[in-house]
This record gives sequence, C-alpha cells and structure tokens, in this order.
Amino acid sequence: MKIEDLITNLPWMGLEEALHYGFSEAEALGKNFLGITLDNGDGLILYINPFLNDIYKLLLMSKSRYNLPSIGVFSNFNGDKYFIYDVEDISELINTLGSNLKVIYVEVIKNVLEDFLYQTMVR
Repeated sequence: MKIEDLITNLPWMGLEEALHYGFSEAEALGKNFLGITLDNGDGLILYINPFLNDIYKLLLMSKSRYNLPSIGVFSNFNGDKYFIYDVEDISELINTLGSNLKVIYVEVIKNVLEDFLYQTMVR
C-alpha cells in the first residue's frame, strides 16, 4: 500500500500531515516502524519503507480488545498491556474505530517496541 492510499481512504483529521512528517523522520533515522496516536487512546503502527513511501503492514495497538486478528500482546516497563492487531484492510479500521477520529501524535518507533515488533512479525 502507498501512503496516498491510506490518506485517501482513512478520513481522520491530521492523518495526512502526520504521515508526511513521520515518513520524513523515519527516512532521516533509517527506521521502519511509525506510530500514530489517536484521540481515543488507540494507536496505529505502520511497518514502512520510508524511502519508497510504502506501507507494508498496518497494525492497531490498543488497551481494548477488538474483533481483529491478534499478533501479540506488548507489555511496557510500567506493566501496561497493549493488544496488537493485524489490520488487513482499511475498511476494518473504519468499522472498528469509526471515521471521526483525530491524530494527536506521531513518532518513529524504536527501542523495546521496535524489537518486539520485529520478533513478532518474523514468527
């Protein structure tokens, strides 16, 4: 999937700006995971190639349980547990979360979560 596909099909406020900024930062740092925090507390994780503007995998990270395929549970140093779901299609995301969300934060994923994601995706 290309970055434009996500921008065109996912109507969340601030998504386009977050993606352009995040891809630029990921390219500068040579990283492949981008995290986007939504105003409902959930987050998207994108496995990307920042040099080609490609999105290889779209994941949803949440403290809530959803009816989506799970790829694992991540626990941070505070003991908080987050469920990580594989999103096959953008429409699944809209059906699960709705279309009236707002992006509040974007960052390149690194360190412990990055290691967890690489290990989980290899399995």
